[in-house]
Amino acid sequence: MQTIHSFGISPSVYHKRGTDNDFPLITVCPQCLYPGILTKHGFYWRNAVFPGGEFRIPIRRYKCPSCHHTVSILPDFLLPNFQHGLAFVIKALRDFFIKGKRVICRQLLQFYRRRFLKNLNRIQAFFRDLGFKGVIGEKEKAIKLLEMIHAAFPKAETFAKRFQEHFPHNFMAN
Repeated sequence: MQTIHSFGISPSVYHKRGTDNDFPLITVCPQCLYPGILTKHGFYWRNAVFPGGEFRIPIRRYKCPSCHHTVSILPDFLLPNFQHGLAFVIKALRDFFIKGKRVICRQLLQFYRRRFLKNLNRIQAFFRDLGFKGVIGEKEKAIKLLEMIHAAFPKAETFAKRFQEHFPHNFMAN
């Protein structure tokens, strides 16, 4: 399981700090709700691609002493199972749906587009739970939701974190 955490730093600073980042302690297991501090369980390394560069960054892992599941702390500028940064993915989707521009290769755009459209109802439910109303038609819904994401959450990282706290999935989940 992955938990999104806001480190409050840029991807390049996170990369430079490496394993010396200020990783939070997890005091409750998200799997079994064990009410104790989870033990550090090393790191795994993953690729992160941003317009400013590509990094290989450490992701801290914890292990629950009760259920033995592991929990990873994912920086809020990444999406689970995606190499491109969160802001990059949202910008590519906004450029395609709202401006009609393709700023990335066709295959990658189609992958993001399919994932996003597959999760439209979940994203719409998230905004309805926040008090927003309306939205109809798939393309119109996609445009409206991208505009709502941008308006309500100027920092894409805030949207992704709040969405995953609200639902047990990220907004681009398979």
